[in-house]
Amino acid sequence: MLTIALVIAIAAVPLFGGSLRKLAQLRFRGTWMLVAALAVQIVLFGAEGPQTTLKTAAHFGSYLLAFAFLYRNRGVRGIWLIGLGAALNLIAITANGGIMPAAAHALATAGLPVDTVTVFENSAALPDPNLLVLGDIFALPKSIPAANVFSVGDLLIVLGAAVTIHRATGSRLVPEGQGEFGPVVRDRTFLRLWGAQIVSSLGDWVYAIAVALLLADRVDGPDAVAVLATLLVVQYVPSAVFGALFAGPLVDRRSRRTLMIAADLARAVAIASLLLAGEPDLLHFYAVALVLGIFGAIFQPALLSTVPNIVRRDRVLPAQSLIGATSHIAIVAGPAIGGFLVARYAAGTVFAVNAATFVLSALLIATVPIAGPAVRALAPGPRFADVRRGLRYVASNPLTRGIIVVLGLVSLGAATKAPLEPLYVRDVLADGALETGGRIFGLITAAWGLGMVLGSVTAPGIARRWARERLLPISIAVVGCAVLVVSRTDDFSTVLFAWLVAGWANALGNVSYETLLQERTPDEFRGRVFAAIEAVSDSAFVAGALIAVAVGAALAVQDVLAIAGGVMLIGAAAGIVLLPRPAPQEPGGASGAPPERSGALPPPPAAGPGAPQDGRPVTRNPAPRTL
Repeated sequence: MLTIALVIAIAAVPLFGGSLRKLAQLRFRGTWMLVAALAVQIVLFGAEGPQTTLKTAAHFGSYLLAFAFLYRNRGVRGIWLIGLGAALNLIAITANGGIMPAAAHALATAGLPVDTVTVFENSAALPDPNLLVLGDIFALPKSIPAANVFSVGDLLIVLGAAVTIHRATGSRLVPEGQGEFGPVVRDRTFLRLWGAQIVSSLGDWVYAIAVALLLADRVDGPDAVAVLATLLVVQYVPSAVFGALFAGPLVDRRSRRTLMIAADLARAVAIASLLLAGEPDLLHFYAVALVLGIFGAIFQPALLSTVPNIVRRDRVLPAQSLIGATSHIAIVAGPAIGGFLVARYAAGTVFAVNAATFVLSALLIATVPIAGPAVRALAPGPRFADVRRGLRYVASNPLTRGIIVVLGLVSLGAATKAPLEPLYVRDVLADGALETGGRIFGLITAAWGLGMVLGSVTAPGIARRWARERLLPISIAVVGCAVLVVSRTDDFSTVLFAWLVAGWANALGNVSYETLLQERTPDEFRGRVFAAIEAVSDSAFVAGALIAVAVGAALAVQDVLAIAGGVMLIGAAAGIVLLPRPAPQEPGGASGAPPERSGALPPPPAAGPGAPQDGRPVTRNPAPRTL
């Protein structure tokens, strides 16, 4: 199957203006290591017999040889994707004692045996697999030649090989890269802010899943849904109001570093209060959610507004892409870590971990120098006068005006989808089986998160070829189409593919609108603009959830998903109509802007799109949400 994929990639080279003759110029070092690794695997999986320690050791050894080959050739374009895919496969294999776990539905789709493995095999169904999301969960139908099961890692390996081939042949399919991430990760100032965001996002999702599991275990039946819904309302409604009226002016009037540190410490105290209460009651959890919502409404606009103040203008796009990528990794890893901690340790341990992430985030941010207008207070005046000036800017500027309209439409559709997705999994994909439904829901959620990681990583290269003003409506349209496809199918493999693609498009849209606003909104208005976006997103999240409850009682869950997808497509159409034409791009960077820091010389207002998201934790909100 992998060979066929490579043949297709090679055959596509002439279609995109590449020269196959240039493949002869591609030189690899240590080819014998790759040949030896493949030979070991061919021998292992061609031989019959039970699994032994020797076979397991040889399996791991073949991966070590392959990684040695990749490291020797690390300068070749695309090799890092192959290495990432191989690493994900190795993680899954290591977690399952030397065998790649395969999902039963995938094996059945490919026409392969579904029985639990009794001999050593490359991929097999296991009775209790670990990290199944990294296993062979995708499949080609048995009606297709070379049908087989494959993993996210396999997809990355094929993608990396295709990138290597098309870059080596001069194909137009893969845009030329200039090492966008290298200069950013060598910037120590950005690394401190990025590190704060990493621990903050991971702690968010650990706490989110822990609170959900603890409350679901404490409250039975429909009351559990009501409790969790109330927790969301308590957090996001005050967050929307406070963000719109107070957070934006604060971010534009005061030191953003000080505001982020204060927000982190306030939320650390709120979480730590749960440690002092023994067994906290519901009112205590609601009070903590209120604090998290209000101070999260300060932290998020301050974080997004700070990035242009600490990196050069031509590095805003890769910097925000890295922040998005780690946020999405937290979406995948955080719930798994939270579930593990809840199962193995007391609730107080989870609360202590989350409080510690806030403190660590504050300490890292305290070391970040933020120069320029971001640390200079604006002229004194009534707070609501700042709000009115911010609203006038949003209404008069095509960038922010288009974002608000598109954001409201797409957030509404996305929030309508979110509450019904578990019901769709239970009633359609799992056929009412609760245990199976829980595993399936975890897989498709992780598929979306993995897609978002890929979207964030590939965003800089894509944005260099296509204007972000147009990438946003396209990405929204892709997500809307994916939701429509899912609403019309009961095939699990199709849903996985659709959610993987939707996650990729979701992240691409996030990076597009965030970086355009960061680059092209004057620093004096940046906090109010991002606060307004958060307020609209929070309001739409609550409104969409309420609509889903009302409509879901009258229509089938698939029909409601179709409506949600249709609303997203309307949002994409609105983006095409309302967002201004793209600004011309110049050789200096994706936006054509000079390389000075954005906080020093605010760029003039220009066109830019906005993309919403919805699947949020029940905690702070420093990371982009998912559609």
